Amino acid sequence: MSAPLKFLKVLLLLTAGYVTSYGQVVEKTTSPVRLTLKDTSPPEIKLLYKNNGALTRDGKVEVTISVRDQSDILSVSIDNEMQPVPNGQDSVTYAKIFAPDHEVLVRAKDKFNNVKERSLIIRGQAPQPAATSLASELPVRKNYMLLIAEQEYGDPTIASLSEPFKDALSLKDLLVKKYTFNENEISLLKNPTYEEIEIEFERLSRVVTANDNLLLFYAGHGFFDEKTNIGYWLPSDAQSKNKARWFRNSALVENIGAINAKHTLLIADACFSGSIFKTRAPFNNGSIDIANMMKRPSRKAMTSGSLSTVPDKSMFMKYLIKSLTENNNKYLPSEDLFDEVRISLKSNSDIRPLYGEIKDVGDEGGNFVFILRD
Repeated sequence: MSAPLKFLKVLLLLTAGYVTSYGQVVEKTTSPVRLTLKDTSPPEIKLLYKNNGALTRDGKVEVTISVRDQSDILSVSIDNEMQPVPNGQDSVTYAKIFAPDHEVLVRAKDKFNNVKERSLIIRGQAPQPAATSLASELPVRKNYMLLIAEQEYGDPTIASLSEPFKDALSLKDLLVKKYTFNENEISLLKNPTYEEIEIEFERLSRVVTANDNLLLFYAGHGFFDEKTNIGYWLPSDAQSKNKARWFRNSALVENIGAINAKHTLLIADACFSGSIFKTRAPFNNGSIDIANMMKRPSRKAMTSGSLSTVPDKSMFMKYLIKSLTENNNKYLPSEDLFDEVRISLKSNSDIRPLYGEIKDVGDEGGNFVFILRD
């Protein structure tokens, strides 16, 4: 081979990523490039009760606080006291004992400096005799549920929505599968008219007894008239220029008062739904005893917002479903559920949900409690 041809061969080999030495061809290798994606989500903080929150002999509550993150956890503090965190861990748990009604502050940070803070109220229940349990002492209650989903409107000037049917079905299926709700005690109304809502409330007033619970859920348009200080739900036959078929919040309160349930909880994912409250404090129940909480009548409401509009694709519903799905405590009071939703929304949305006592319908400081299936 002539010298020019040899030179050309070497040049071609070098161009193709090879090197040559004394007639031998060696493949050129390089180290693989590793891509590291930055974690932008803060750690997740959970609280679980031991023995379903039963008080110890010295009147304390035993809990487990867990912290998880998709990357390594850097630090955890509980009530401003730093906790041990092993290197390279993405999940840690801490067994703690607190006095009932204590508000514990948990702060966690991952290796990317994402920080999550949660303020958790410690609940508990009175100790039970050795031969009995909380479940055996409580009467058997039926959990009635009415879901109203207004998605499509006859008046073309009232915008249709896309999510109420899906949200109502998601809530119903979850409560039937995981909690003590039964299909034959549930009514789902899709696009009901004003009259159909009234008829269903009338039916419930006849079948629900003083030993039963009632969960009401509404998803759809709402409106608050600032001139008259009156709030409304908009049934499917509502007309934008005529309020005759609008469902007043005062009519809702009257219907709730006419249903003689032990506990009634209203969950409303609607615009302008905050006008039904007597009180708007996040926590109104001074009792930490779940058994007593369930013995006293209650009429509470949880809404997605006050006097401001909320979007069709609801962040409120997202975190309501998430909180109910992830709960592992046998007894979940509605105000604890609200606290979970409120904290999640505070970190991820401008929506400020409300929780409180419904005015003038017989609330005596009790609480609607969600109970896990055995």
